[in-house]
Order: sequence, then structure tokens, then C-alpha cells
Amino acid sequence: MSNRILQKIDKCRIVFLDLEFYVPQGSRGQSGLCYNPWDESCKLIGGAFLVVNPAKDLDMKNGEVSAKIQTLMLWDFKDEKELITNIYNLLNRALSLVHDAHNKRISPLLCGIGITSSDIPILIELFKRYELLSYSQAFKFQSDFRIIDLSQLGIACFNNSNGYLYPKVKSSLLKKYIPSKKFDTGKSVWNLYESNDRSAIISRVCEEIEVTYTIYRSIISDYQKFKYLEKKEKREAWLGSQLSN
Repeated sequence: MSNRILQKIDKCRIVFLDLEFYVPQGSRGQSGLCYNPWDESCKLIGGAFLVVNPAKDLDMKNGEVSAKIQTLMLWDFKDEKELITNIYNLLNRALSLVHDAHNKRISPLLCGIGITSSDIPILIELFKRYELLSYSQAFKFQSDFRIIDLSQLGIACFNNSNGYLYPKVKSSLLKKYIPSKKFDTGKSVWNLYESNDRSAIISRVCEEIEVTYTIYRSIISDYQKFKYLEKKEKREAWLGSQLSN
């Protein structure tokens, strides 16, 4: 990124996101992602979103983070299409702000855990299903963002015993960075939705955003340590070569 672009870092945005879904009994499988955006019996319950300005919002405390989280839930809208439309508008606002400030040379970042295989493709399919975007427009919209999936970014922060680099699941990231925190699987939300426990669903999805933000910062800290050690090793090697001469 050039110095000229770095001067506009206050016009960059990171959108931390997490979605929750409902899958009825007849569509539930034993494992894997049971939700399908084209299955009309499934529902997108909603999600939580934290739009971050990297120039000033990457040192927030927990209370500050929770205050900035925005929730968009199905029961706040007349139907699922209106919910999806509001999610699209939120993402599009971030896209317009960043693109307008950088002549479309820089994109907003979407950040989450496992979002490359769930949340992002699901949203794109829902935008198409509800005809907010054509197939062509949906492809363009998705390509206008850049995605940071912490399940992939975190791979380098673990000891890997072989060359098979596999994305880290949320429980592994939590065990490493926030060992006191544990989440039930996303399937537990199905029971909460059926029992109409809206407050529990909102608390869960907001907490998901808070830990995602914390893990993001922790991975950055690890990367900075790696670079420091690399620089130190090179410095020591240079000093050793000078002494040997």
C-alpha cells in the first residue's frame, strides 16, 4: 500500500460480521453446514456487524466494542427480504465510502471466523435469491471486497506438524487466545429461535463479534512478534558475520 493511500487510512473500513441461521427439523443433518440459502424452510435469523475505522478503532476496550456493534435481526423487519436488504445496504455503505476515497483502488475488508465458507457465500446467494442483485452484479459486488478469514489467518500462529495447512476452527482459536471463552455450536441457536429467546440470540451474536475483534488483534500481535524475532535473528547473524571477519 503506497504512502499516499496510507494517508487515507481513516477512510478504510473493516466490517466484522457474524450471522445466525435457523434450520427446521426436516433439513437438519448430522454434521456440516445444514443451512441452505435456497431452502425456503431455512431462515437467516440475522447478524451482528462492527464497522471499524482502522485509524482509530483498533484499540477499543470491550465496552467500546459492544457499544459500536449493530445488530440486524429478522424480528426487527417485516420479512427476510427486508432484513437482507438492510444487510446489503450496510455493506454497500462501507464499500462506497472506501471506494470513493481511493478511486476504487482499495476495498473494504470483511472479517470473521469461517466466513469464506459460510457467511459471505450465503449472503451473496441471498442477494441473488431476493433479486437485490443479478448474478453478474452479485459477482461484482463480492469481488469489490477483500476477506480476512481468521480461521485461515490464524494458521501461522499454530505449530503445524506437517505440510497440510488446514483452517483453524473457532474452538482452536478461542483455546489459544481466549481460553476462558467457549461457545455452543451454531446449532444451539435453533432451540433458542424455537423458544423465541431473542435476547439470548442477540447476546450470543454480539459476543461472537467481540471475540472475533479480540482474536484479530491477538493475531496481529503475534505477527508483530514474528517480525521482531525475524529482524533480531538477521541482526544477530549480521553481527556474527562481522565478528568472524
